[in-house]
Amino acid sequence: MNNTNKMIKIIFPVLVIVFVIVCGYWMYSTFIVKDNKETSDNEIYTCPMHPQIIQDRPGQCPICGMDLVKKSALDKEVSTGHDTSGMLNEVKLSPSQQVLANVNTEKVKTMQFSGEKTFNGYVKINEKNFAHISTAVSGKIVRMFVNFEGQKVWKGQPVFEIYSPELVSTQKEYLLAIDNLNEIKKSSHHLAMEQAESLVDASRERLVLWEMTQGQIDELERTREIKTTTINYSKYSGVITKKYVHAGHWATAGEDIYDVADLSTVWVIANVYESDMQYIKNGQSADIYSSAYPDEIMRATINFINPVYNADSRTMEVRLDVSNRNSKLKPDMYVKVKINTFATQSIGIPKNAVIRTGEHDYVYVEKQPGVYEPREVHVSYEQDGYYAVSSGITEGEKVVTSGGFLIDSETQIQNGFKSGHENKPVNNDGELKINPGQDIMKDMEKKN
Repeated sequence: MNNTNKMIKIIFPVLVIVFVIVCGYWMYSTFIVKDNKETSDNEIYTCPMHPQIIQDRPGQCPICGMDLVKKSALDKEVSTGHDTSGMLNEVKLSPSQQVLANVNTEKVKTMQFSGEKTFNGYVKINEKNFAHISTAVSGKIVRMFVNFEGQKVWKGQPVFEIYSPELVSTQKEYLLAIDNLNEIKKSSHHLAMEQAESLVDASRERLVLWEMTQGQIDELERTREIKTTTINYSKYSGVITKKYVHAGHWATAGEDIYDVADLSTVWVIANVYESDMQYIKNGQSADIYSSAYPDEIMRATINFINPVYNADSRTMEVRLDVSNRNSKLKPDMYVKVKINTFATQSIGIPKNAVIRTGEHDYVYVEKQPGVYEPREVHVSYEQDGYYAVSSGITEGEKVVTSGGFLIDSETQIQNGFKSGHENKPVNNDGELKINPGQDIMKDMEKKN
């Protein structure tokens, strides 16, 4: 009996040790070895936001700090269809990925687009209102009534006094012709009378051509006093822009004495660059701004587009007639010209919805919840954060306005980077940037 109890005491601990060893081996083979085997079967972890981050173990993305996701699990969540030509087809995202990517959509609609472009310009004298004050006869300028540039003159105002030997002799001839006609009238000789009248008319005509006024000629006939000097009067109203001579100058017939310009209206010349020529048309309205009058807007319309291109400045000159109230605009003053270049209705797409590759413009259209189709669009104008799109999408369709970069990145990975973005520039970090305005990290920060 004692031997039996003694054997039991020896065998029982041994059985317990064996049982513990067996259980431990079973647990090791069942959980640890199997788990290690699964872990070693080519597991790949990547970041949903930055798919270029790839490693063989769990961790966090070094760029955004998100937990890495097993690539096999990610593949189960995303299914993408591609044809053999490399063109993009629909992309499907699970609800969890839509939340991670902060995918938002917006319905597109028809909008009124009206654009404005601002150009540099300058003020120029209206050439229709520009004139010269000159002398019709040779002589010496003995007196000037307008003495400096910028002085205003009015039509009929005396501007200078001239001594001309030719004009003195012609006055004498005119008086002699009148005396001769009066004598012939007494003889009643018709032929001689006609010749005398012709001589009087010729002498009078020379005085008129030499710009003696009718009042001066009538005074000469009445007083029979020959004037050694004659006053010239302005035929124009305006501002003296140039004074060529001074008193004492001997002028030749036809020589300019002053330049005069009527500045009640002026020209504004806008310099339009080549890239903007397509938007400029005759009749378009414009607002004119001057730094001299920052709170004042002057309005005008385009009435002339110069057909000759300026090769030196690489611009085209566009002309506007501007009413110059109180002569605020001075010749050669610099101004800004804001032209209303277009007004049209078109489909409007949010700017952040468009992925611009440099060669093509894409948007992602939501076909059904979680399913997105890439669509090439033709972008034209931009206004208030929207692009005018002329083709590729219809009113009422939903476009992805945030999270599009993640969707596009996933399609590139699964499509072997054949989505039209290959060989595009990258930034210093090696990260492909397609549309700087569409940043998924910014979208997530705003959401948080």
